[in-house]
Amino acid sequence: MKSYQRYVLLAAALTIIIGIIIAIENPSNIPEDPIEVVPEGLELGINVGDVAPSFTLQTVDGVTVSLSDFRGKVVFINFWATWCPFCVDEMPDIQKVHEELGDSLVVLGINRAESFDKQMGFFAELDVDITYTILLDPTDSAASKYGVRAMPTSYFLDPNGVITSRHFGQITHDDMHNAIEEAGAAPIEPRSSDVEEVEVMVTNGIRHTVPLDKILSGGPGKDGIPSIDNPKFISASEADTFLNDADLVLGIDLNGEVKAYPRRILVWHEIVNDLVGGIPVTVTYCPLCYTGAAFERVIDGETVEFGVSGKLYNSDLVMYDRKTDSYWSQITGQSIVGELAGRTLKRLPLDTLEWQDWKKIHPDTKVLSTDTGFSRNYNADPYAGYYRSDSTIFPIENVDRRLHLKTIVHGVLINDEAKAYPEEEVKTAGLINDIVGGTPILILYSPEANAVKIYERTIDDVTLEFKVENGMLVDTSSGTTWSYSGEGLSGKYAGLKLNEVIAPPHFWFAWAAFYPDTGLFTTE
Repeated sequence: MKSYQRYVLLAAALTIIIGIIIAIENPSNIPEDPIEVVPEGLELGINVGDVAPSFTLQTVDGVTVSLSDFRGKVVFINFWATWCPFCVDEMPDIQKVHEELGDSLVVLGINRAESFDKQMGFFAELDVDITYTILLDPTDSAASKYGVRAMPTSYFLDPNGVITSRHFGQITHDDMHNAIEEAGAAPIEPRSSDVEEVEVMVTNGIRHTVPLDKILSGGPGKDGIPSIDNPKFISASEADTFLNDADLVLGIDLNGEVKAYPRRILVWHEIVNDLVGGIPVTVTYCPLCYTGAAFERVIDGETVEFGVSGKLYNSDLVMYDRKTDSYWSQITGQSIVGELAGRTLKRLPLDTLEWQDWKKIHPDTKVLSTDTGFSRNYNADPYAGYYRSDSTIFPIENVDRRLHLKTIVHGVLINDEAKAYPEEEVKTAGLINDIVGGTPILILYSPEANAVKIYERTIDDVTLEFKVENGMLVDTSSGTTWSYSGEGLSGKYAGLKLNEVIAPPHFWFAWAAFYPDTGLFTTE
């Protein structure tokens, strides 16, 4: 009997010792992560195209969850913390997407190294009822696996656990839509970019957001200037046969596909309906305003084409969609007349560069061909004399003489605050640290692209101050060196990327006409 008792006591002691060891190695008493099965031809990692590393964490209710539990579903992983205002700001949008997609999407909000009590206090005071899965990462183990540095950081995984996209910083509802659809989930309707955002008036049964008498005929009738709806493309070397180095192109880079649209073609057509990186886009150019803009051409989940209406508003191109025949302002991307009045298209990044600079940065670019199906003289510009004059052909609502009317400016609109940065002033300054609409931004002349780039200058809730030092772009807050394309090269923020602010060039008169209260940067 005594021998048996000694055996029981010894077994109990061994159990306690083993438990202590487990607790030390795994303080949350969470099972080890399952062995990740990586399909042949793929790698385990945190880059797009890699199989996402597995993790095992507990929910605030004490339920153990592993990433591998959700194979077969699209997964949205969001790393966040209660002290991060950008994390908190995006939570309502994440909750909305979770409600819209239901069981077809798994949302995992991973809290970084905060206590259970902290979580409970936070959610008790939060205005939004969060029902997606919140996981606790008390030792920052999952965040470390994913190399999380910027907050918030989001990853999107397809049903096979492969990373299809990732996002650093606050993510918008529209960007969530795009990333989730790219990962394989069904489209969500209605899109937030299609909701009414401004006051809509009704006159004689016509819905509109601007005075109807301010929409004028530009001369040619509807489709008198034909859009390019079946674009053909050639290589950069083939484009060299008709493009000069100084020719301007409108360039787009989406999901790894790069395309250039020569301005000498666009002045004759103004709109190209295309597909870039699997995304339906419309690339537009208004010769009267010198404004290029690209938009996702999806309305209520349906891909549509845009055409030239033959109308102008504030001397700017008015597009129409071939689904509802509604009119759209090219500068604002907003529908101004018709069934869809008040809705706004999702804007996409579009660069305006000289051909020599674009092909240097993107040697594998595809280029819109002159084989458009229309007979036009693509070696001539019908607006050549117009660009230099200090007048407009068509009336505008607000004439601002602070600058020559055809001065090229980059217009920034954030939180209803508008500000214009003359291109030559930016080139002279090199870089400008500024704040617009409460958002710290960096306005930068890139010698590599010979173009102006604009970025938000906040990382990890820290506002960075930039300068050029020995030819390198450096933020004085951390000493990190950055590329002119907004990527951290070395230092604390290496590998991170600044959020780009889309601010295409305009003639000054056009920007001031649409935004009469605009601020104006000057070096004087």
